[in-house]
Amino acid sequence: MPVYPLRKYKYWIETLSTLALSPREQHAFTQTGRDFTMEDIEQQASENLKKEGVRIIYPFYQYGTYSCYAPTEAQYYIPGSSIKGALSLESNKQRIMVDDIKINSKDIQLFPLQKLQYDSKKNKSYIDEFFPNVAIEMLRADSKYLGELFCDELEVDNYFRKAEQATKTKLHQLVRKICQVAEQVRKEKDQHILCKLKDNIQDILNKTQTDNNKFILLLGGFKGLALSVISDSDDYNGAIFIDMTKSLPHGLVQITLEKIDV
Repeated sequence: MPVYPLRKYKYWIETLSTLALSPREQHAFTQTGRDFTMEDIEQQASENLKKEGVRIIYPFYQYGTYSCYAPTEAQYYIPGSSIKGALSLESNKQRIMVDDIKINSKDIQLFPLQKLQYDSKKNKSYIDEFFPNVAIEMLRADSKYLGELFCDELEVDNYFRKAEQATKTKLHQLVRKICQVAEQVRKEKDQHILCKLKDNIQDILNKTQTDNNKFILLLGGFKGLALSVISDSDDYNGAIFIDMTKSLPHGLVQITLEKIDV
């Protein structure tokens, strides 16, 4: 097999929904540890975040040490490894390098986790905050940044096309899961939210891409099992997390790929 020289590509990444990329527990900020005060989170908190109840903050990836919560000073970034991981590459068979993308702190906001939860005693589901004392730093929806990658393949878009197909399969899984649990949702408000979530996902699946350089991928955490693995069975209990700002799952991004040298 011939070895091609590394080619440089640039790409635009646009968040279709809020994106959570966090190192989680090992770098969590806690109020008991005096890592932040309620005043510290006033500017970063989303409108529906119950600020008075926040005890833990999971930060977005940032360079340097995590000594305290200081969003205006943090150097946020999307790890290149997150983009590379979304491509589901076969190890040692492709040479591909993806640079980190620096993120402006103004695009980072604190959100609560909203989840479809199940009450086994009453056999019903409802949408509510999951871990109400926890806030997550997320990259806002509709944020757009430029990234770079290097690959030795002539057709790097094949990687993205395969990853997009996997993303669509997972989105179909989530739609089926929503349909399965819909009858357990009793509140009309929750039914409306779930229906809008399903419709918005279906809209993305129904769109025909006229530009071969645009790809829909899933990044980050809080996606739930249906969006994490491809399964032959729908008989599993998986969490359904909802970005309430867009009525979509977390972590949906659009990648627009461009080759910038030959």
